[in-house]
Amino acid sequence: MRTNTKYIDIYTQIKYDIESGKYPINEKLPQGRILAEQFNVSELTITKAINLLVQEGYIVRRRGSGSFVKNFKNSSITKFSPLTGSTALHGDKVTSTIIGFSTEAPTQYIADKLGVDKESLVYKIIRLRTIKKVPAIIEYTWMPLAIIPGLTTKELETSIYGYISKKLNLTIKSAHIKVAGVRPSVLEKAYLKLKDTDFLMQTEQIGYLDDGRIFEFSIASHIPSEFDFETVLIANDHD
Repeated sequence: MRTNTKYIDIYTQIKYDIESGKYPINEKLPQGRILAEQFNVSELTITKAINLLVQEGYIVRRRGSGSFVKNFKNSSITKFSPLTGSTALHGDKVTSTIIGFSTEAPTQYIADKLGVDKESLVYKIIRLRTIKKVPAIIEYTWMPLAIIPGLTTKELETSIYGYISKKLNLTIKSAHIKVAGVRPSVLEKAYLKLKDTDFLMQTEQIGYLDDGRIFEFSIASHIPSEFDFETVLIANDHD
């Protein structure tokens, strides 16, 4: 099945138009309908492209007014650098146990998160991450086969991110991450040895490659004692 990545081309073009000054800072972008006609695509495809630009800090949506170019030259955009995964962070102190590994058609929710259609195949991966011999994280990960082909249990037991960068020669660029405190599920209580009254720190992550493609949607449930979340604010390098 072919993944529709037309929105990536549009995202790249609009980003270039913004950086080159075709769309000046604080100027309103053309309406989605007009952009859709210009690029000969649906308005949904335009929305996907604009969403990437919003997440990267190039565009801001103003309720009732439309989408406007942000002052990206002087702004600080939240980035997660480097995106390397638990193995690179903890080294040989982390081990992985595969709970589930399958290839399947995604639900509509997962398809929307990955920016693919429901007919595209994705990996569904569930892993227990043990840090310093302490069961610490349950990871639920979905990845499009079209972007990350050839995954095996070997990569799941070591480092998926290492496989992506070293074997597939792809560059992991950025992520959108949401953090919340949650109660454990039945599976999490069993593997992390928790009670109903315990809680976990849960991260939802959408990962992007340097070409703007989404390569991962993941949900990771961490025990609080092993949860250390840090972001780096990096100013854009523009004259």
